[in-house]
Amino acid sequence: MIDTNLDTADLSVDEVYGGSRNGNASDDPLPKLLDVDNGAGFRHLGQRPAVSTLKLLVLKTSFSDMNWPDALNSENGTFIYYGDKRVPGDLHQTPRQGNQMLRNLFDEAHQRQQSLAFPPILLFGNAGTYRDVRFIGLAVPGAAGMGGDDDLVAVWRTTNDGIRFQNYKATFTILDVPVVTRAWIKDIQAGKALSSLHAPKPWLDWVGGRKYTPLKSIPVNAVRSKQQ
Repeated sequence: MIDTNLDTADLSVDEVYGGSRNGNASDDPLPKLLDVDNGAGFRHLGQRPAVSTLKLLVLKTSFSDMNWPDALNSENGTFIYYGDKRVPGDLHQTPRQGNQMLRNLFDEAHQRQQSLAFPPILLFGNAGTYRDVRFIGLAVPGAAGMGGDDDLVAVWRTTNDGIRFQNYKATFTILDVPVVTRAWIKDIQAGKALSSLHAPKPWLDWVGGRKYTPLKSIPVNAVRSKQQ
């Protein structure tokens, strides 16, 4: 889908959304698609970094950074996403407060007294053409069977000159929501994600009871065995 219909489009899993073809930052489709800014892995609506003041969080990956290998496991519906710390220093001191938002989201996800104020998280990956993006899915922090010590961990890396530093490795679950409707997106933008009549049930189940309903996909076996 290219440019003209982005602000009215639903989001379908694995659909590609394309912007203009000017060869610069204006080609980014996400601002028109979701009314977020351009040019970064962490995009948001609302006030960052507190969970209670975020309306929406958009995470975008290039899938091309070998040092920070974001990865989708389609079979079990999980996604590994690395934070925005790329240089030595305080783990949470980053220009867009991405790591602070990750910490706050996962902390909230593991609270015994669960708040109903939680932003929908939409994942996108580069599609490989201009600045087009592919919708990966609607995500929530953590995964079934993972505890607070496992789903968000600080990992060590070393610079070329031998300086060590940490960044977050976060595990998300892609919910079994094939389509995020434009009607719900409009309600999210208005601050009514939870009260919306268009909010998908798997997301409501997670917000209200931390129930994971992952989008699982079985690989197609192109070569059949004799028994098959």
